[in-house]
Amino acid sequence: MLPASIPTVRVTARYLTPDGSPMSGSVEFRPPSLLTHATADVFVGGPTVARLDGEGRINVVLPATDAPGWNPVDWTYQVTEKLAGLGRNRAYQMALPASQSAIDLADSAPADPNTPNYVAVPGPPGPVGQMGPAGPAGPVRSVNGRTTPDITLTAADVSAIAANRAGVAGGVASLGPDGKVPTGQLPAITGAVSSVNGRTGDVTVTAADLGALTPASGDTRYLGINAAPVKTVNGQAGAVQLTATDVSAVAAGDAVLMTGDQTVNGAKTFVVPPSTSVNPSTANQLARRGYVDSVSAAGTWSPGSMGFSSWAFDPAASSANSVQYCVSGWVYLIGVPLHTATTVRNVVFYIPGYVGGTLAATSFAGLYTSAGAKVGQTAALNGLLTATEGRTAVLPLTTAYAAAPGNYWVALVVNGPSPNTSGPAFMRGASMGEAPGGSARMPGAFIRHGRLPTTGQTALPASFTPSTVLADSNAIWAALS
Repeated sequence: MLPASIPTVRVTARYLTPDGSPMSGSVEFRPPSLLTHATADVFVGGPTVARLDGEGRINVVLPATDAPGWNPVDWTYQVTEKLAGLGRNRAYQMALPASQSAIDLADSAPADPNTPNYVAVPGPPGPVGQMGPAGPAGPVRSVNGRTTPDITLTAADVSAIAANRAGVAGGVASLGPDGKVPTGQLPAITGAVSSVNGRTGDVTVTAADLGALTPASGDTRYLGINAAPVKTVNGQAGAVQLTATDVSAVAAGDAVLMTGDQTVNGAKTFVVPPSTSVNPSTANQLARRGYVDSVSAAGTWSPGSMGFSSWAFDPAASSANSVQYCVSGWVYLIGVPLHTATTVRNVVFYIPGYVGGTLAATSFAGLYTSAGAKVGQTAALNGLLTATEGRTAVLPLTTAYAAAPGNYWVALVVNGPSPNTSGPAFMRGASMGEAPGGSARMPGAFIRHGRLPTTGQTALPASFTPSTVLADSNAIWAALS
């Protein structure tokens, strides 16, 4: 790359055959055998060969021949065109002045073999000389672009209006000596005002003429806008329309009235439940808890009375002379209803008697929803049930369960005792005959006492299908707390 201090000229050219096809070959630019440039401290020599591209073009940047610092000075390039298909190569000398940043060979190179073989690229224009004396005025050569011997111009030729169009219909109005349009050129006026409030001539109408008030008299009778005491309402001006929200209020249809009849739609949740001292008088009326407790459990024992959340039945209704021993590997199900949402932490059984030490580590109790999903389980019963002659066995679930209202099953699987009468005895309901009616129900209803059809179980399943539950006569008592 040449030093930046040496000015250059871009040389371009394009060579085509007569049918427009690109030619091939090269163009050689050869300076004198060896040049020196004192300012840049370089030697420059040898030819530069520019090869024609696929479009027959060359594009090459060469040092200017008249740059200060060259030795020799004012030298020229020998340009040799070596083009395929021509009988001989063409050669000529060319100077590239620094004032020309770019040239095209087609603008400078000789095309005729008889022309001189030296091409000097023109330099920049010289300074403007002084203007010479003005010559004599020459004859008119054209008028408005016309050069015929006899020229006749019309008003339209000079963008004017013909005189015969002034003051006539379809033409233009003229001005009289007073600088105004003459009356005769004005159109006839129909329906002109002949009087104003009975007056003619130059009429001046006052407020009194129109039965109106003057500004002064009006100010004594009416309040001016700027004098009004109220200028904005809640930041609004003009024809203000306020809503309940604008005054931080609740719309009439969105509030509960303190008095009067009203229908309230949608579910409502009260952080503090409403209360009343009046007993319900209709079937759909809300009721106080005290009233419900008094009429629903008056004179009876409820699970809450004994500290339970719910139970399978009142333990006072249990059998006095019969207990339930469990078959090893059977999964027993005891139905327990929950009428309110409850957090269940324990399942409870009553053990009339147990010699102790006969249960295997594969014995468990648990809790299932009415859909058959296990939601809680105890630890192994061999560590929870000990020898007894009659006690309430409170068996903690490994994780407390937040139970919604509904029917649940307490599950029990016992393994180990042989015979089974050496295992724990579970309190059961009073019964008669071989098939007691403790699970009497309508077809398809929840099975109160039942078991799973599979046997030989050593664990409680994660879930089961409720339709597979078999009604059973076990009638075991169980409770939740």
